[in-house]
Amino acid sequence: MAGEGQMLRAARNEKKWSYIETEETTKIRVRYIQALEEEDYGKLPGTTYAKGYLRTYAKQLGLDPDEIIELYNGSIIPESEPVLESPHRLVKTRSLWVRPVILGSMAVLALVLVIAIASLYQPGKKVASSPYSPSALPTAPKTEAATPAPAPNPPVVATPENVVAATQDGLTAQLVFTGDCWIEVKIDGQPPFQGLFYAGTTKELKGTSKIELVRIGNAAGLSVKLNGKALPSFENSGKVVNNVILTQDILKTL
Repeated sequence: MAGEGQMLRAARNEKKWSYIETEETTKIRVRYIQALEEEDYGKLPGTTYAKGYLRTYAKQLGLDPDEIIELYNGSIIPESEPVLESPHRLVKTRSLWVRPVILGSMAVLALVLVIAIASLYQPGKKVASSPYSPSALPTAPKTEAATPAPAPNPPVVATPENVVAATQDGLTAQLVFTGDCWIEVKIDGQPPFQGLFYAGTTKELKGTSKIELVRIGNAAGLSVKLNGKALPSFENSGKVVNNVILTQDILKTL
Protein backbone atom coordinates (compact mmCIF):
# COMPACT_ATOMS: atom_id res chain seq x y z
CA MET A 1 0.00 0.00 0.00
CA ALA A 2 1.38 3.42 -0.98
CA GLY A 3 -0.47 5.27 1.82
CA GLU A 4 -3.10 7.29 -0.06
CA GLY A 5 -5.91 5.15 1.44
CA GLN A 6 -4.64 5.73 4.97
CA MET A 7 -4.49 9.49 4.33
CA LEU A 8 -8.08 9.51 3.06
CA ARG A 9 -9.38 7.48 6.02
CA ALA A 10 -7.51 9.67 8.52
CA ALA A 11 -8.89 12.86 6.97
CA ARG A 12 -12.44 11.46 7.02
CA ASN A 13 -12.13 10.38 10.67
CA GLU A 14 -10.77 13.81 11.54
CA LYS A 15 -13.92 15.39 10.06
CA LYS A 16 -15.99 12.73 11.89
CA TRP A 17 -17.87 11.81 8.71
CA SER A 18 -19.72 8.53 8.50
CA TYR A 19 -19.74 6.63 5.22
CA ILE A 20 -23.31 7.80 4.52
CA GLU A 21 -22.38 11.45 5.15
CA THR A 22 -19.31 11.05 2.98
CA GLU A 23 -21.41 9.61 0.14
CA GLU A 24 -23.82 12.58 0.27
CA THR A 25 -20.92 15.06 0.25
CA THR A 26 -18.69 13.49 -2.40
CA LYS A 27 -21.44 11.79 -4.51
CA ILE A 28 -19.31 8.61 -4.40
CA ARG A 29 -20.98 5.37 -3.34
CA VAL A 30 -20.05 3.84 0.00
CA ARG A 31 -18.53 0.67 -1.49
CA TYR A 32 -16.25 2.78 -3.69
CA ILE A 33 -15.25 4.97 -0.70
CA GLN A 34 -14.27 1.83 1.23
CA ALA A 35 -12.32 0.53 -1.77
CA LEU A 36 -10.39 3.84 -2.02
CA GLU A 37 -9.48 3.81 1.68
CA GLU A 38 -8.45 0.13 1.49
CA GLU A 39 -6.62 0.76 -1.84
CA ASP A 40 -8.61 -2.14 -3.30
CA TYR A 41 -8.84 -0.62 -6.80
CA GLY A 42 -10.03 -3.85 -8.37
CA LYS A 43 -13.56 -3.04 -7.10
CA LEU A 44 -13.65 0.18 -9.17
CA PRO A 45 -14.86 0.31 -12.81
CA GLY A 46 -11.39 1.18 -14.10
CA THR A 47 -8.27 3.37 -13.81
CA THR A 48 -10.05 6.49 -15.09
CA TYR A 49 -12.81 6.15 -12.48
CA ALA A 50 -10.25 5.43 -9.75
CA LYS A 51 -8.31 8.63 -10.46
CA GLY A 52 -11.52 10.66 -10.75
CA TYR A 53 -12.87 9.37 -7.45
CA LEU A 54 -9.50 9.96 -5.73
CA ARG A 55 -9.38 13.57 -6.92
CA THR A 56 -12.97 14.26 -5.85
CA TYR A 57 -12.57 12.54 -2.48
CA ALA A 58 -9.26 14.30 -1.71
CA LYS A 59 -10.67 17.69 -2.70
CA GLN A 60 -13.72 17.28 -0.43
CA LEU A 61 -11.47 16.23 2.48
CA GLY A 62 -9.14 19.22 1.99
CA LEU A 63 -6.19 17.12 0.81
CA ASP A 64 -3.91 17.79 -2.18
CA PRO A 65 -5.39 15.79 -5.11
CA ASP A 66 -2.06 15.77 -7.00
CA GLU A 67 -0.27 14.21 -4.01
CA ILE A 68 -2.95 11.52 -3.70
CA ILE A 69 -2.74 10.71 -7.45
CA GLU A 70 1.08 10.51 -7.23
CA LEU A 71 0.81 8.01 -4.37
CA TYR A 72 -1.80 6.06 -6.36
CA ASN A 73 0.50 5.89 -9.41
CA GLY A 74 3.25 4.53 -7.18
CA SER A 75 1.00 1.70 -6.00
CA ILE A 76 0.19 0.42 -9.50
CA ILE A 77 2.43 -2.38 -10.77
CA PRO A 78 3.13 -1.80 -14.50
CA GLU A 79 2.40 -4.70 -16.74
CA SER A 80 5.44 -6.19 -18.43
CA GLU A 81 5.34 -6.16 -22.19
CA PRO A 82 5.40 -9.58 -23.82
CA VAL A 83 8.62 -10.54 -25.54
CA LEU A 84 8.04 -11.56 -29.11
CA GLU A 85 10.45 -14.13 -30.52
CA SER A 86 10.82 -14.46 -34.23
CA PRO A 87 10.35 -18.04 -35.43
CA HIS A 88 13.31 -19.82 -36.89
CA ARG A 89 12.86 -20.09 -40.63
CA LEU A 90 14.02 -23.24 -42.27
CA VAL A 91 15.72 -22.66 -45.61
CA LYS A 92 15.24 -25.51 -48.02
CA THR A 93 18.29 -26.31 -50.13
CA ARG A 94 18.28 -28.23 -53.35
CA SER A 95 20.87 -30.79 -54.21
CA LEU A 96 23.51 -29.70 -56.72
CA TRP A 97 22.55 -32.42 -59.22
CA VAL A 98 18.91 -31.27 -59.62
CA ARG A 99 19.62 -28.28 -61.92
CA PRO A 100 21.76 -30.20 -64.51
CA VAL A 101 19.08 -32.93 -64.73
CA ILE A 102 16.36 -30.33 -65.43
CA LEU A 103 18.47 -28.58 -68.07
CA GLY A 104 19.29 -31.87 -69.77
CA SER A 105 15.61 -32.89 -69.90
CA MET A 106 14.67 -29.56 -71.49
CA ALA A 107 17.40 -29.95 -74.15
CA VAL A 108 16.18 -33.49 -75.09
CA LEU A 109 12.57 -32.25 -75.37
CA ALA A 110 13.63 -29.36 -77.63
CA LEU A 111 15.55 -31.78 -79.93
CA VAL A 112 12.52 -34.08 -80.24
CA LEU A 113 10.30 -31.12 -81.24
CA VAL A 114 12.78 -30.00 -83.91
CA ILE A 115 12.92 -33.51 -85.47
CA ALA A 116 9.12 -33.79 -85.49
CA ILE A 117 8.67 -30.42 -87.23
CA ALA A 118 11.36 -31.22 -89.84
CA SER A 119 9.67 -34.53 -90.75
CA LEU A 120 6.37 -32.72 -91.49
CA TYR A 121 7.95 -30.31 -93.98
CA GLN A 122 10.07 -32.64 -96.16
CA PRO A 123 10.57 -31.24 -99.76
CA GLY A 124 8.79 -32.97 -102.67
CA LYS A 125 6.27 -34.71 -100.43
CA LYS A 126 2.65 -33.92 -101.13
CA VAL A 127 0.18 -33.70 -98.40
CA ALA A 128 -2.88 -35.85 -99.04
CA SER A 129 -6.06 -33.89 -99.31
CA SER A 130 -8.47 -34.51 -96.52
CA PRO A 131 -11.98 -35.76 -97.40
CA TYR A 132 -13.39 -33.61 -94.61
CA SER A 133 -15.38 -30.54 -95.64
CA PRO A 134 -16.70 -28.18 -93.02
CA SER A 135 -20.46 -27.88 -92.67
CA ALA A 136 -22.25 -24.61 -93.20
CA LEU A 137 -22.53 -22.37 -90.21
CA PRO A 138 -26.04 -22.25 -88.67
CA THR A 139 -28.12 -19.13 -89.26
CA ALA A 140 -28.60 -16.96 -86.23
CA PRO A 141 -32.21 -17.14 -84.92
CA LYS A 142 -34.42 -14.14 -85.30
CA THR A 143 -34.94 -12.24 -82.09
CA GLU A 144 -37.77 -9.95 -81.21
CA ALA A 145 -37.07 -6.32 -80.64
CA ALA A 146 -36.07 -5.79 -77.04
CA THR A 147 -38.47 -3.68 -75.03
CA PRO A 148 -36.84 -0.71 -73.34
CA ALA A 149 -36.30 -1.03 -69.59
CA PRO A 150 -38.56 1.17 -67.45
CA ALA A 151 -36.98 4.38 -66.27
CA PRO A 152 -35.78 4.24 -62.66
CA ASN A 153 -37.72 6.15 -60.06
CA PRO A 154 -36.23 9.55 -59.26
CA PRO A 155 -34.21 9.60 -56.00
CA VAL A 156 -35.94 10.88 -52.91
CA VAL A 157 -34.53 14.26 -51.95
CA ALA A 158 -34.23 14.84 -48.22
CA THR A 159 -36.35 17.85 -47.21
CA PRO A 160 -36.37 19.64 -43.84
CA GLU A 161 -39.71 17.96 -43.08
CA ASN A 162 -38.22 14.50 -43.67
CA VAL A 163 -35.22 15.31 -41.46
CA VAL A 164 -37.43 16.48 -38.59
CA ALA A 165 -39.67 13.38 -38.88
CA ALA A 166 -36.63 11.06 -38.83
CA THR A 167 -35.18 12.87 -35.80
CA GLN A 168 -38.42 12.49 -33.84
CA ASP A 169 -38.34 8.69 -34.23
CA GLY A 170 -35.90 8.43 -31.29
CA LEU A 171 -34.46 10.40 -28.38
CA THR A 172 -31.09 12.14 -28.19
CA ALA A 173 -30.06 13.76 -24.90
CA GLN A 174 -27.08 16.13 -25.01
CA LEU A 175 -25.50 16.53 -21.53
CA VAL A 176 -23.25 19.56 -20.96
CA PHE A 177 -21.35 19.64 -17.66
CA THR A 178 -20.57 23.13 -16.31
CA GLY A 179 -19.37 21.65 -13.01
CA ASP A 180 -18.08 18.32 -11.70
CA CYS A 181 -21.10 15.99 -11.74
CA TRP A 182 -21.82 12.32 -11.02
CA ILE A 183 -24.74 10.66 -12.89
CA GLU A 184 -26.44 7.27 -13.20
CA VAL A 185 -28.29 6.63 -16.49
CA LYS A 186 -30.75 3.98 -17.73
CA ILE A 187 -31.84 3.80 -21.42
CA ASP A 188 -34.88 1.86 -22.75
CA GLY A 189 -34.99 -0.46 -19.74
CA GLN A 190 -31.37 -1.61 -20.19
CA PRO A 191 -29.08 -2.09 -17.15
CA PRO A 192 -27.99 1.31 -15.75
CA PHE A 193 -24.49 2.74 -16.04
CA GLN A 194 -22.84 5.54 -14.08
CA GLY A 195 -19.87 7.85 -14.26
CA LEU A 196 -18.14 10.97 -12.97
CA PHE A 197 -17.84 13.87 -15.44
CA TYR A 198 -15.76 17.01 -14.95
CA ALA A 199 -16.64 20.60 -15.84
CA GLY A 200 -16.23 21.38 -19.54
CA THR A 201 -17.09 17.87 -20.78
CA THR A 202 -20.16 16.64 -22.70
CA LYS A 203 -22.00 13.34 -23.10
CA GLU A 204 -24.57 12.25 -25.73
CA LEU A 205 -27.21 9.62 -24.92
CA LYS A 206 -29.39 7.94 -27.58
CA GLY A 207 -32.55 5.95 -26.92
CA THR A 208 -35.72 4.76 -28.61
CA SER A 209 -38.53 5.53 -26.17
CA LYS A 210 -37.10 6.52 -22.76
CA ILE A 211 -33.92 7.93 -21.22
CA GLU A 212 -33.81 7.97 -17.41
CA LEU A 213 -31.39 10.09 -15.41
CA VAL A 214 -31.74 7.86 -12.34
CA ARG A 215 -29.50 9.95 -10.09
CA ILE A 216 -27.66 13.25 -10.58
CA GLY A 217 -25.07 14.53 -8.11
CA ASN A 218 -24.44 18.32 -8.15
CA ALA A 219 -27.36 18.76 -10.55
CA ALA A 220 -26.72 22.52 -10.90
CA GLY A 221 -23.56 21.65 -12.84
CA LEU A 222 -25.58 19.89 -15.61
CA SER A 223 -27.65 21.27 -18.49
CA VAL A 224 -29.67 18.94 -20.77
CA LYS A 225 -31.03 19.26 -24.31
CA LEU A 226 -33.53 16.69 -25.61
CA ASN A 227 -33.53 16.44 -29.44
CA GLY A 228 -32.11 19.97 -29.54
CA LYS A 229 -34.62 21.47 -27.06
CA ALA A 230 -33.29 22.70 -23.70
CA LEU A 231 -34.74 21.34 -20.46
CA PRO A 232 -35.27 23.65 -17.47
CA SER A 233 -32.09 24.04 -15.42
CA PHE A 234 -31.60 22.28 -12.09
CA GLU A 235 -31.53 24.91 -9.32
CA ASN A 236 -30.43 22.80 -6.31
CA SER A 237 -26.69 23.38 -6.36
CA GLY A 238 -24.70 20.56 -4.78
CA LYS A 239 -27.80 18.44 -4.19
CA VAL A 240 -28.82 15.05 -5.55
CA VAL A 241 -31.71 14.92 -8.07
CA ASN A 242 -33.42 11.58 -8.71
CA ASN A 243 -35.57 10.07 -11.50
CA VAL A 244 -35.49 12.61 -14.35
CA ILE A 245 -37.37 10.74 -17.13
CA LEU A 246 -37.07 11.88 -20.77
CA THR A 247 -39.72 10.65 -23.27
CA GLN A 248 -41.50 11.81 -26.41
CA ASP A 249 -44.25 13.25 -24.22
CA ILE A 250 -41.70 15.37 -22.35
CA LEU A 251 -40.27 16.49 -25.72
CA LYS A 252 -43.72 17.78 -26.78
CA THR A 253 -43.91 20.03 -23.72
CA LEU A 254 -40.59 21.78 -24.41
